[in-house]
Amino acid sequence: MQERRALSELSKKEAERRMATLAAQNASRELAMAQQHCATAEAALYQELMTLENLSNAALDRHHLHVERLATEITRRRQMLGNARIAQEKAETAASETRDLWVACSAATHKWRQIEDDVGRAVEIRSEAAGEIETDDEILLRFGRGPLSQVAKRIR
Repeated sequence: MQERRALSELSKKEAERRMATLAAQNASRELAMAQQHCATAEAALYQELMTLENLSNAALDRHHLHVERLATEITRRRQMLGNARIAQEKAETAASETRDLWVACSAATHKWRQIEDDVGRAVEIRSEAAGEIETDDEILLRFGRGPLSQVAKRIR
């Protein structure tokens, strides 16, 4: 029962680990795309600034604001990647701990099955021995001797 519950929990934790891994991969890919977009946009902005004949403060401010927005997006994507990696590490740890628990439950279940089998064999052997003694006692009674259990008591 515990083994099944542990296996079910392991399955759940493994699914969460896979999801966290995918989230980290997606966050990494999105960061790379945002960095590429930022580099392309900055190059285009600087190219535009070079082509302006008269450089006004308003144009500079507008371009500076755009660059800041791009930098903020990069920072946000880095934070998302960091969070995704933390979640991935937690999910991997949880899956590992759950796997260890399942292994322990599985070993305990196997051990109990062995014990039950051993007890069953011992009971079976004892029953066979008791049956043989009973048969021997019946034979001895037929031929005029006492049962083995009484003979054994007299000898002691």
